[in-house]
Amino acid sequence: MKSLVRRAAGIAGAGAALYAAGSYVAARALAPLLTSPRGLGPAPGRHGDLLAALEATATVASPGEPERRATVVFLHGKGGDASEWEPEALRAVHLGYNVLVPDLRGHGRSGGAIFTLGFLEKEDLALTIEAARDGFGLDEGRIGIHSCSAGSSVALEFAADRPGIRAIWLESPFGKPREMAKQYLSRATRLPGPLVALTTHWAVALAVAEVRRSLGVGPGAGGLDAVDPIRSARRVAAPVLLVHGEDDRLVPPRLMRELAAALPPRSAIWNVAGAGHCHHDDEPAAMAKLAYGRKWQEFFGTYLPA
Repeated sequence: MKSLVRRAAGIAGAGAALYAAGSYVAARALAPLLTSPRGLGPAPGRHGDLLAALEATATVASPGEPERRATVVFLHGKGGDASEWEPEALRAVHLGYNVLVPDLRGHGRSGGAIFTLGFLEKEDLALTIEAARDGFGLDEGRIGIHSCSAGSSVALEFAADRPGIRAIWLESPFGKPREMAKQYLSRATRLPGPLVALTTHWAVALAVAEVRRSLGVGPGAGGLDAVDPIRSARRVAAPVLLVHGEDDRLVPPRLMRELAAALPPRSAIWNVAGAGHCHHDDEPAAMAKLAYGRKWQEFFGTYLPA
């Protein structure tokens, strides 16, 4: 009997060792996915259409010089680009807002090889806004943000302790990057979350180390692991409207609950029944079109008048 127990324990130990080894090998292969600007699907790549639409709309936009208008900044998610914002940017222009629609670091027409969920992108965004201020007279004290998915992490990192941000529309956000990493790798590999848990642990560690090497910084000096949307949300003064599709499979509702609890005063949450992830075919804007447009106009009209 004892020999059988020892044999079973040996088999179990060998299985565990194989699982751990396999998880580490998989982590080395998958870690680059976490910081790659590429997503799980192709980027829209319709920049020409976006520019043409905005140029055509300029003839019917509200009168007034750029410095007299408030500005809405649109931040896409991982693997996306600026061109996916065409309908939202046109809505904003029609309502009298300036719009800034940047490609985030490594995406679309922007340079860079890694995406850091806001650690580097918040500085890129600050420089973009400064350039718009210097070139067009943009008022840095009257800015709103509309973000999608991982762009919401960028939005919160940027808006923390920044008084000029007046309103933030967070769509399909997540609170904890490590939990999102497990969900992302589960979707990428089509394996259940529990099976990629150990792989995710190592993949995140490898990704964090690679970003540190790329930036030339050591442990404790900041990097990918310094990004914390929940902590940043507690430092945001502007009201937030958190929009989430109840059927979102990429960022399930459970991944945003702690973030929702950390939102500043005057914030609200809109869970859209039957809707999925932002900028997917079943996004809230498509599944609740009239309500979406009305809420958008009411939210920004209240906290960021054009």
